[in-house]
Amino acid sequence: MSKVRKADPVLRRRMVLFVASAAVVGALLISLLERYRDPLRYWILADPELSAQRLNIIIILLAVLFLAPLIGFAAYLWSLGGRILRAREFPPPGLRVIRDTRVVTGEAAVSRGHWLRLLAVGCVTAGFALGVLFWRLASSFGQHAV
Repeated sequence: MSKVRKADPVLRRRMVLFVASAAVVGALLISLLERYRDPLRYWILADPELSAQRLNIIIILLAVLFLAPLIGFAAYLWSLGGRILRAREFPPPGLRVIRDTRVVTGEAAVSRGHWLRLLAVGCVTAGFALGVLFWRLASSFGQHAV
């Protein structure tokens, strides 16, 4: 008979609040972008000498907005994978869960740890690729601003 890690109701409530808050913040950011799109466009184009620099600032802000959570998630996955590999147990000891979860041990747990680390590498790779795309986008606007 395998062990079962019991759900933590406090963590479950926190995660529901976190997801709801993230959805509200995302909707608010989209709403603000829609509302202030024309003033932002005017600010960028108001001074032709500074337009490229202002557009680069906006692109950098968007890049940080997209890449920071992705890199943070990759760091969490890498850390979780390491904890699983050291303990040879999934979920690792001390990890709270939001639903009752069967504890997997041995090679099956090690495999999950390796997959989580591979997923972390994939997130970093995607983040790097997005960073390069943002950089190329910013540099292309800088070249055509003259």
